[in-house]
Amino acid sequence: MLKVHILTDDRVRKRGLLSEHGLSLWIEKDDKNILFDTGQTSVYTHNAKMMGINIESVDYVIISHGHYDHCGGLQYIPDSDKVRSVFVHPDAFLKKFAAVNKDEPSKEIGIPFNIHNADIPGKNFNRYIAYPCLIQRDILLSGEIPVDNDFEEAPVGFFMEKDQKIVPDLIQDEQMLIIEDEGELAVFLGCSHPGVINCIQYAKKLKPDIKIKLLIAGMHLDNISRKRLDMTVDYLVQSEIKNIIPLHCTGFTAMCEMKHKLGDRCQLLCTGDTVQI
Repeated sequence: MLKVHILTDDRVRKRGLLSEHGLSLWIEKDDKNILFDTGQTSVYTHNAKMMGINIESVDYVIISHGHYDHCGGLQYIPDSDKVRSVFVHPDAFLKKFAAVNKDEPSKEIGIPFNIHNADIPGKNFNRYIAYPCLIQRDILLSGEIPVDNDFEEAPVGFFMEKDQKIVPDLIQDEQMLIIEDEGELAVFLGCSHPGVINCIQYAKKLKPDIKIKLLIAGMHLDNISRKRLDMTVDYLVQSEIKNIIPLHCTGFTAMCEMKHKLGDRCQLLCTGDTVQI
């Protein structure tokens, strides 16, 4: 059994729930509970309570990458003896920046608190993942995602501070979650900075000969070229992915294109919605 609750997304429709620019998912896989990203703030904990979800029952915490809208809420995880570690890439907690108007770092976009000084009871950030990691038999973290195709260019306008230098950030800390359920795959992505098609192709490489039945992802398709948007949507149309749920940073235009061309295969969901596959 696989059930996914959207705790945080950029949009919300239901009364009493909150929204913010960010992503947080609560994933129930058989008897395990996974918190995938934590949004910016404590919004996800408020929404979880309103949705009848007990965050303290979490088994695994997974951070897709080190941007504020995905890991800022870490400091609001309730204390729980069940959580011994958080799965994250080694570079996720470096200082990160974005260029605004000019091609130089001018805006901080990394985790908005000092992770080493933060009061996060019971959490031990010792599960640093750069390579594929099998959490349990049917739950896999991708580690770094290679960029292999020629139309999803490497991220531009991002920077990080590493070894006391400001260098371009290709966001290699982004990782995806791949869950095998009833002989098929569910793929979860925070922002798809390496390109959503690159991510899908890498998931297939890691889990060959298994069809993807569910893709839930921020896809970072706002303000991209028309050519890249068309190629991305066409790939999804031609794929065998049964259920595609674009969230967060996907962009309104891209969501509309997907819904138009994919029909019922694309679900436009938001904060408070639940998916059971």
